Amino acid sequence: MTAHLLLTLALALGQTPSTSSKPFKPTIKVRSTLPTAKTWNADMAAHLLRRAGFGGTPEQIALLAGMSREQAVEYLIRFDEVREEPLPIDIDYQRLPRGARRAGEKDAEIQKQIVQRQRNDQAQMARIINWWIETMTITPRPLQEKLVLFWHGHFTSGFREVKSSRALFNQNQLFRTYAAGNFRELVLAVTRDPAMIVYLNSHQNRRGKPNENYARELMELFTLGTGHYSEQDIKEAARALTGISLDLETGDYMFRPRMHDDGIKTFMGKRGDFKDEDIIDIILAQPAAAEHLAIRLWTFFAYEEPEPKIVKPFAQAIRDAKFEMKPVLKAMFMCDAFYSDRARFTHVKSPVELVIGTLRMLEAPASDTDAMNFAMRAMGQQLFQPPNVKGWDGGASWITTSTLYNRYNSICRLIDGTDNDQSRRQRSMMRERIRETFGKEGERSDDDRLQPAYDPIPHLRAANLTTPEQIVDHYTQRLLQRPLASDRRAVLIETFVEEWKRARGDDDKAAAIRGLIKLIVSMPEYQLS
Repeated sequence: MTAHLLLTLALALGQTPSTSSKPFKPTIKVRSTLPTAKTWNADMAAHLLRRAGFGGTPEQIALLAGMSREQAVEYLIRFDEVREEPLPIDIDYQRLPRGARRAGEKDAEIQKQIVQRQRNDQAQMARIINWWIETMTITPRPLQEKLVLFWHGHFTSGFREVKSSRALFNQNQLFRTYAAGNFRELVLAVTRDPAMIVYLNSHQNRRGKPNENYARELMELFTLGTGHYSEQDIKEAARALTGISLDLETGDYMFRPRMHDDGIKTFMGKRGDFKDEDIIDIILAQPAAAEHLAIRLWTFFAYEEPEPKIVKPFAQAIRDAKFEMKPVLKAMFMCDAFYSDRARFTHVKSPVELVIGTLRMLEAPASDTDAMNFAMRAMGQQLFQPPNVKGWDGGASWITTSTLYNRYNSICRLIDGTDNDQSRRQRSMMRERIRETFGKEGERSDDDRLQPAYDPIPHLRAANLTTPEQIVDHYTQRLLQRPLASDRRAVLIETFVEEWKRARGDDDKAAAIRGLIKLIVSMPEYQLS
């Protein structure tokens, strides 16, 4: 691939690539026995963009389809070579007022300050959520943000339990830093992460009084899966993890030697004075560790309940890569099964994927992030607050009678925009709830950023769409990315033609096309990726 084509692709993806004049060549080495063929086409490129990101526009799909599969896969994986200007956000550490720990409930002024601190922190958490939503929508590194979302559901922590927006923001940045890095280094960083320390009570784990919460979840959920460790292993791991704590002044990680149990432990057949790094190394040496990670990755990016013929070689690829994620991701995205009928259009979009993907595929701005956050919560996914330590169940659990109704209506409201009387009434009610919960400080400085109604006219002109049939085909392909059955296409055209005939100017045409788009996104097919 020439440097000129790489630049063209980068610009089409909203990215600023390296200015190097060297041709783009795949460089990520991977050992894998997963079946791989050279077949590559636009449908497969679209599938890759949906799963390794949040969906692609027709131009992005065409450009990736013009590459080889290996080039397309590596281009997405090597996102750290893409320049990105992070969205600005100021994060304040909401410290407890002096004397708060000694005063208890007797000092009314300190209690007032504590309540104010909580309100400020809750307001900051709302700003962080909006910041991440906008970042996902405009990022030039879609795979990086998709991986941040994956790790957020894998190593869960919630604001209700952690009670520190700064700690959760830093954890989110940690996932961004290690998104496609080394899994062993990520597990160690999470073990010492302040949000996780509070969420799973590691700061209460001390010599003589071990707290087993983190040790248990480290093995059961994060690395091995049930059945691959014993209760004694949990007890011994908890002993090894004593001493992990927080600096009470800064909220940062601190190791407290006096709290650490430095006695000999017997863990998974090994004996020694183990600490956190030793425990993690012993865990990742177990065959089950690579298999557990293989299943979690495949389930999130490809399909649920992968077959042993997929899991075994994929796990071996993870071991061969020494848990470096870039070769692991390449092995998965290069595999034929990743593009099979079992994978394509079988994944129920999470609320985040549904909202972010819709705006990215329509190339619409993320102006009213409050409305986007409200929509995701109504559909069952509250960022920075997974339901429990297992994270979101995903899959068919996203679809219930109530959430399906919310999925249709929420996306349609974003397409119509929030600059209307109904949305203003809803916003007024939301503000009142914010004031009741957080006080005045809970209001955002940019609360009046309304979502504009989607404007299809630029696409209409750029693609030279002049007939109802062309417009229907353009938006079904842009959003569904697969052909519709002829009878369903005919119904869409028939419905749209009536509105199109009544359109007199651009405003009428735009309204008619928005009506068409709302029909498309309300189809059952649109719920699947």
